[in-house]
Amino acid sequence: MFKLKEILAKDPADLTSEEKAFLRSKMSKLSDDDKEKFADCLKAEDDEDEDEDEDEEGLDEDAVKALVNGAIDEAMEKKLEARVDDIAKSIVDKFMAGAKKSRSKVHADKKVEKDQTADEKTREFMKALLNGDRARCKALTTSTSGSDPDDAQAGLLIPPELMAEVLRIKEEQFGLARRDFRYLPFSGPGNSRTIPSLGTSVNVFWTGEGVKKTSTQPKFNLITQTLKKLAAIVPMTEEILEDSAINLTSLIAELFAEATAKEEDIQFFAGTGSPWTGILNNGDVGSVTQASGGVDDITADDLLDLVDETPTGALNGAKYYMHRTVFSKIRKLKDSQGNYIYQRPSGDQPGTIWNYPYELSDAFPTAADVETDDAYVLFGNLKNAAVFGDKQQLRVKLLDQATVTDTDGTTVINLAEQDMVALRVVERVGYVLALPTAVTVLVAGEPAS
Repeated sequence: MFKLKEILAKDPADLTSEEKAFLRSKMSKLSDDDKEKFADCLKAEDDEDEDEDEDEEGLDEDAVKALVNGAIDEAMEKKLEARVDDIAKSIVDKFMAGAKKSRSKVHADKKVEKDQTADEKTREFMKALLNGDRARCKALTTSTSGSDPDDAQAGLLIPPELMAEVLRIKEEQFGLARRDFRYLPFSGPGNSRTIPSLGTSVNVFWTGEGVKKTSTQPKFNLITQTLKKLAAIVPMTEEILEDSAINLTSLIAELFAEATAKEEDIQFFAGTGSPWTGILNNGDVGSVTQASGGVDDITADDLLDLVDETPTGALNGAKYYMHRTVFSKIRKLKDSQGNYIYQRPSGDQPGTIWNYPYELSDAFPTAADVETDDAYVLFGNLKNAAVFGDKQQLRVKLLDQATVTDTDGTTVINLAEQDMVALRVVERVGYVLALPTAVTVLVAGEPAS
């Protein structure tokens, strides 16, 4: 006769098949620790068969017969119910022990630590920056150019995860120039590079038999593209860096992307020469001047003239570009047949003006700001005309004692007094109009008399 205490004191590997069977029959009396220790013994391959045998042998045969014949008395009924309860508990205990064993095996197999998310790395970098731990900041930063990630003047390179998020948001949500210019990133040392541009094409001539052929060759211009620094300052409370509920990577990336992409668009489209001359103010681009007046006097023919003035080879992929307030005027224009030149978007097709897509940007002059000789509508394929480049190295510096002006231009923020910090991010970007004749601008004429 087996004794439960003696079996529980043994090593599971030393138990005989009879002892294992006895242990399974006493499942309900085992503690959780005992079940975990003898999990393999309690979960033998023939468990199901043994369970069925066990259940059949465990039930009182006379009680079952009496139950079937309807001749069961009260004592026998209690005895039967108690036995059924014991069997049910035994089955539940076996199931739980097996589940626990499976869970422990899964956890044992997965001992590799989960990598930190981009937000966790960004938060850790910002905390290290706030605490002045430059060594930790550098450890979390990877330089993609081989340069030192720690620069006393420009600051520290931001983590790759945050940089990727900034560039993604710029390209997808902000930055018309980044989306529509031809993108050629800078590589290697230096802040400038030379780009060849086609000045004149090849000419052809009719000639007679035996007549000397006229020679011709294309002419190329060399244009220089130079990088310049663009900085954005984003003030925020110290609590933001500690708040785990905030997606810090997305928040900071969106703030930086919006600030820098907006300034890029303003300079590259409407810049007046400091630091950039924008496309609208470049004297080498094609132009159409209205017969008279400005936005209020614009006609459907003025916009059609932009298409006609643009070289045929540059029409593929061309768009109209303007401010939304100018667009409000244009959408009301009709052709000579009384049809609106503006067509609403339909399905996957974008809205069009004279069957060409359009883009709206706040970088362009508003209807109220347009004066005589101002270019305010652009037409063409910008990938044919303009080249945008940058060095994908965003550097960040922490400001905690400065006084900064908010985006409204008047509100002054004293960081120290208001428990705030400001992150200053610097990037190096540049654009060049490589083929000015590939685009055309609409210029406001003299006021109507």
